[in-house]
Formats: sequence, structure tokens, C-alpha cells
Amino acid sequence: MPWHVPTVIPLPDDFIGFDPASTLPAEGFTAYERHLPHWRLPGACYFATFRLRDSIPQAILKEMKREHEQWQKRLAQAATASDGRLPPDEAAAWQEFQRTRLRKLESTLDEGHGECLLRDPAHRRIVTRALHHFEGQRCEMLAYAVMPNHVHALCRPLAGHCLEDLCGSWKWFTAQQIQKALHRTGPLWQEESFDRLIRDAEHYSTTVRYIAKNPMKAHLGEEEATVWFCEGIRDANAGADS
Repeated sequence: MPWHVPTVIPLPDDFIGFDPASTLPAEGFTAYERHLPHWRLPGACYFATFRLRDSIPQAILKEMKREHEQWQKRLAQAATASDGRLPPDEAAAWQEFQRTRLRKLESTLDEGHGECLLRDPAHRRIVTRALHHFEGQRCEMLAYAVMPNHVHALCRPLAGHCLEDLCGSWKWFTAQQIQKALHRTGPLWQEESFDRLIRDAEHYSTTVRYIAKNPMKAHLGEEEATVWFCEGIRDANAGADS
């Protein structure tokens, strides 16, 4: 196996963390939810995942949708019974459900469902070129893994740019190029990406190691996936044993 897991993982310069348990909201913090929760904080780093449309079986998606709808009803009832405010125990349970759901999504992705078009090195190169295209202009790329049916990217949007637009641009461009190479048209990626705001140094290190280990966990060879780390991580681990 050619994969290397960094042992030293320095934080990027001017790192901005986030404490979700704080009672004082961070300046500029916003949140919204579609099918998945999204937290935003200017200057922060994010772990974003976007996947091919066929990467999760429909049966699993339907079950996850059913669970989400049940939770929405439960939260609405709990808030109604507490004068419109969600009780702390219900809020904690909701957060744990969302963490569990993300773990389930990631585990399912690693099972290799669907066409796995990104197993093809030529298709992966299209994705990696797109990830680097706006580097230094719209975002700081820190690490990524391009797997057969999904992409993990650790990045920091630069001032004036948001993660949604970055992910949208990456997916639009790569869909056009890959579908053209396949002589076909139509959607390629699932519309909504899921992401996590990086909280602190430990969370950052855990995320980098997760990216590094993803191909190992999925039992992939070097010709089936691509992993990349920024210069700061590479320099810190120069000559280090894996």
C-alpha cells in the first residue's frame, strides 16, 4: 500500500476555531439546514464531502429521509411543549443523531456503490485540477481525497467566497468534463454536499488523518484513489515514516 498517514499536522496560519458548546455565538456565525445541517463562520476551515448521484442505494436514502422526517416532528413537538425553545436534552440528542447520520453516510460511501466513475485516473485528474483551480484566489486547499464515488476536501474559503459556491463550481465543472468524456449528459453529482466546520487543532488533525486513511479503509490501491496534502503538512512530515 502506498498510502501515508501524516504524523505531524500543523494548523494553517491564522486558524480560526469554533466551539459549538459556547453560549456566546462566534462573530459572523450563521447556520442553515436543507436535508443536512450547515454551519458557517468567516475565515474558518471546513471538511466538505460531495458524492456521485448513484453512490448511496435508494433504499438507504429513503430510510434516512424517513428518520429525518421523524426527527423534525419530534423537535417540533418538543419546542411547542417548551414555549418554542428546544430543551437542552433534545438539542443534544438531535446533534448526536446528525453525527450518527454522517458516519453512516461516510461508511456507505466507502462500500463502493454505483458506477464509481472516479476510479478512472483520467476522471480523478479532472476533479483534482478543479480543486486546485481557485487555490489562492477563492480558497486555501489543505487536503483532499478523491475516492471512486466521492470526494473529501479540507479547505478554507478566502474572504468574499463561500463554501457553497466553491463546491457548486467544482461539481459543475467536473460534471461537464466527465460527462463529455463519457459522451453523455445529465447530472453527475448529488446536489447537496455535506460539511463540517473544523472546531480546533484536534479536530483538524483527526480530519487530515481521516482523509489519509480513507483509501486504506476502503482497501483501495494507488491507482484507484488520489490523496493530497498542502505544503505545510508535507514539509512537516518530510522524511517521516508512515
